[in-house]
This record gives sequence, C-alpha cells and structure tokens, in this order.
Amino acid sequence: MPKDNQTFKAALIADHASVFGRQWPAWTGGILLAVVNIMMFAYDKPWSAADGVRNWGEWVFNTLNIVDKIIIPPHLYSTSLLNFGVIAGAFAAALLARQFRIQGAPPIELLKGLIGGTLMGIGAALAFGCNIGGFFSAISALSMAGVAMMLGLMIGVYIGLRLLILEVNFLNFPGTSQTKTAARSEPSGWTNNQPVIGALVLAGVLGLALIYDGFDYPTRGGFLLFGLFLGVVMQRTRFCFVRAFRDPFMTGDTEMTKAVILAVVISVIGFSILKWTDLRDPNAFVSIGFWFGSFVGGIIFGIGMSLSGGCATGCLWRAGEGQIKLWVAIAAFAMSTSLFRIWLEDSGWLMKLGKSVFLPDIVGWKMAIITVLGIMLLWYLVVVWNEVKKKLVVAW
Repeated sequence: MPKDNQTFKAALIADHASVFGRQWPAWTGGILLAVVNIMMFAYDKPWSAADGVRNWGEWVFNTLNIVDKIIIPPHLYSTSLLNFGVIAGAFAAALLARQFRIQGAPPIELLKGLIGGTLMGIGAALAFGCNIGGFFSAISALSMAGVAMMLGLMIGVYIGLRLLILEVNFLNFPGTSQTKTAARSEPSGWTNNQPVIGALVLAGVLGLALIYDGFDYPTRGGFLLFGLFLGVVMQRTRFCFVRAFRDPFMTGDTEMTKAVILAVVISVIGFSILKWTDLRDPNAFVSIGFWFGSFVGGIIFGIGMSLSGGCATGCLWRAGEGQIKLWVAIAAFAMSTSLFRIWLEDSGWLMKLGKSVFLPDIVGWKMAIITVLGIMLLWYLVVVWNEVKKKLVVAW
C-alpha cells in the first residue's frame, strides 16, 4: 500500500538524517580512527600520510625531468592510495551531508596555506613522518620518536599561534577573519542531489578497489578502502590534530584533545598486543628520527599546520570537502617534502637526524606501555586543568 511505501521511504530518510544530518562526536572519531589504525597495522602497515604526499611531489618532479628518482607510481603506492581514499571519503561524506562547497580564500590565506604547507613538508622530512606517521602511529608503536615529535608539535603550535596573533593584532590584513565562499548561491537541485552523488562516489571507490584486486593488487585496493573510511570518519567528526594541540592554548577547549588522547590510548594497546604476541615485528614502525629529527621536525611541522589550518590528513579531508586553501597547502607540502628529502639524502644529513629507540628495549614491555599511557594521562590532566583555570591560554 502507498502508506507502507511512504513509511519505508520515511525510515530511510530518518536513517540518513541520523548519520549525515549532524556531526558525530569527536570521541567517536577517536575510537574509530584508532581501531582502523590497529586494523591497518595488522593488515600491512599503520596509518601514515606524509610519504604518500611525498610520492606525489616526487612523481611531479620526475615527470617534469627536474629530478631522476626511482619511485613507485602514485596509483600503485599504498600510502598514496590511502591519501586518495581520504580525499574521496571526505568528498563523499560532505556530499551525503549536503555540505560540499567550493570554498575560496583571500590571497593572504592562500599565502599562509603555501607557507604552512612548505613548513609541514620540511618538518615531515626531518621527523620521518607527519602528525600521523611521526606522532600518532609512532607513539602507538612505542617509538620514542613519537614522544619527541609530540613535544615538538606542542611547541610548534604555540609558536604558530603566536604568529597568528601577531598577524591579527599588527598586520591586520583585510579578509583574514573568515574564509570566503563561492559568490553564487548553489542551486537547490544541486544541494538536494548531493547525497545521490555521494553514494555514487562511494560505490565508485568500492568498484575501483575491486578492480585493483582483479589486477592482483589486493593490498592497494585495501588501502584505498581504508582511506575511504578514514575520510568519512574525519569529515563527519571534524577530527583535527591541529585543534587537539592548538585549542588548549587558544580557548582552553579540550574536546579534540581528549579525542586524540583516547585514540592514542586505544592504538597503543592494539599495537602492543600485535607486537607483544609476535603477530607483528616488535621493531615495526619505530622511527630512526629520535631525537633531533623528530623534535625539530615536530616544531617546524607544528608551526606549518597552525598557519595552514590543517595537518597532513586535515588538509586531505578538508580539501575533499572543497577548501581551496588546503589544496594549496597539499601542493606546497608535496613539493617541499620531496625536495627537502632529496637534499637530506644527498647531503648525508638523513642518517644524522637520530636513531631508532624502541621503548620496551629500555624499560621492558609493561613499563613501556605504562609510560606512554602515563604521558597521555598527564596530557589529559593538564588540558582539563587548563580548561578550568585558563592558565595556558594565550591572550589575543
């Protein structure tokens, strides 16, 4: 009967609205991202982003005959495909939520995206990873380089915030207070049809993963799907590592910081189980950048992500929902990290940035896990104290 059809349709609309009609809590993102990171580590390797972005830059320079470097093409490089998946997932999620818009930016904001992306590329090259590979996955793998980069990121974000305050108070460029959106209003038909297009994007990426599998590249297809899921989750939760490090200094807000702490705690436990039981090599993903490369790289990366308004993955998913400034930041990131990595290799500095330090080798498995969890607990207590007292909030 028509009434039954209407009820069925209404149920579908209600389910869609419950998932895409509102943003998801940040803590939901923390749990989901941590679980997916553990799954990726069990599958092949944990979450990273910088080396995939560097792969794009190296491919561009090779294509232009600026350098002659042997690389895996971006369409076959697993981390590159993971990043493509993040962009596609955020694009699909924004469409499904009717939130996709091409968002321009004033020239000064584009310049900040360019400078910020360049600094992130340099920082990622020094730290052997960005905020994901160099901090999140590294600290989950009980690598001391992850701890060093965490400290560097905090310092870098604080410096970046000070620079933004200087800009607002003294330079006062016009149009920096908000990002300009497209001048034309979107046709209502386009807005209404966005969920259909978003569903087609999801179906297209799933189909592409099957094509990779058909050509005997199942791992590549798997990483594409992992990226798709990460992009959807990050877009729906507005998950942002910049906010996690910046907000306690800027407003005292702790929502995103708590979400990142939760993600690290879950990821540390999952990684440790996989390593402790010899399901994965105990030294897997233990960066060689401790301490100089990770710490200094973290500072430079933190300044860069503050200026650009997005970290490595933050740039990817925000680019997927149409933010032009973040596309500029991604391009600058790709170019700078590939060129700076080549310089580090040619100059011999790459092997002088630090060494590999696996925390259980120093204090044992139990104390290593307790130490990292203790660091997360201390971070949590400090930001909650600051949320109440506002002692670390920088005056604008």
